[in-house]
Amino acid sequence: MSAVIPLPHSPEAARVDDEDARWVSFHVFYGGSPDILLTECLIPLAEALVRDGVVRDWFYINYWLEGSHVRLRLRVPRERTDADLDSVVLPAVEGYLARKPSMHPMLELADNGFYERLFVGEFTDADRPRYFDDGAPLFRPNNSIERRDYERETFRYGGPQCMRLAEEHFVASTRLACDVMGGGNQNVRSLLLGIASQLSFVTACTLLRDRDLVADFFVAYHHRWASGYADETHYATEKGRRTHALTAAHLRRRLLPLLDRLVADDLEGMPQRLRDWAQTNRRVRAGLDELFDRDVLRFDYHDGRRAPESPSAAAWSLCHSLIHMTNNRMMVSVADEAFIAYQIAEAMGTPA
Repeated sequence: MSAVIPLPHSPEAARVDDEDARWVSFHVFYGGSPDILLTECLIPLAEALVRDGVVRDWFYINYWLEGSHVRLRLRVPRERTDADLDSVVLPAVEGYLARKPSMHPMLELADNGFYERLFVGEFTDADRPRYFDDGAPLFRPNNSIERRDYERETFRYGGPQCMRLAEEHFVASTRLACDVMGGGNQNVRSLLLGIASQLSFVTACTLLRDRDLVADFFVAYHHRWASGYADETHYATEKGRRTHALTAAHLRRRLLPLLDRLVADDLEGMPQRLRDWAQTNRRVRAGLDELFDRDVLRFDYHDGRRAPESPSAAAWSLCHSLIHMTNNRMMVSVADEAFIAYQIAEAMGTPA
């Protein structure tokens, strides 16, 4: 089943598209494990479209709204029409879904408390009529694809010009996640959390460039996810801390020696994956500093939309979202994100 559903177009989105390219989004609703859909269908499709010159860049996110789905974002030459894309994307995805449909139904919620917490965390009451019917969440059909307008969270990422930096990071983190999934690492939780810990730490060190800021960041990051979305944080109890003492000690040995080198941009001799990822984030920080100097950064804060007080404040705001979206692409749950942040803070001697 496929559909094209126009959503309200954002003028902010138009301003951040390249003059000769634009982003198009497809939502693929799939009740099963998204890594299967990605590795067997969406990743090969997107890579083939890039090789054939149909698509310039691409990225994806996993999302929960209207039912579990993958959002596939494609950056295409502006002259390429939606009909052109539909003609290559829809048959490929629909064919896969027909051959290998998810046999897991979309979640039917007897208690939608968790869904409600997710919704309140990201939307307002004005959005409810679009996503709820008489208090019950609305879900799209399982095993279906829909082209949707690409709705950016422009000021979550610092404004129109910083949005471009973020999208470059999305593309890079998608390549990174594809590499992780290609090794089957997402199927072994201990391996996945180890990789996610390293990459989250490298991101924070490279963007924040200050030991104390990095430590404070992971304390705040833990509180963000543990307070609103995670299950009970047994690991934060005295018994839990003793149980996971070896985890914190392992991170202390593996990660802390990297901190000073990352802050100083000394990447020589680091493992290839970490070095490449540090270079990606270093480019983001350089671009962020330039945008701050030009006074074009604007973030949505709790007290309204405004310019950040300093480059470090801008990096802090951006760092949170970039780490979260990278983990999202690697299938790391928010509960595990909270756990990772807690253990890194413990390893740094700043208990969360």
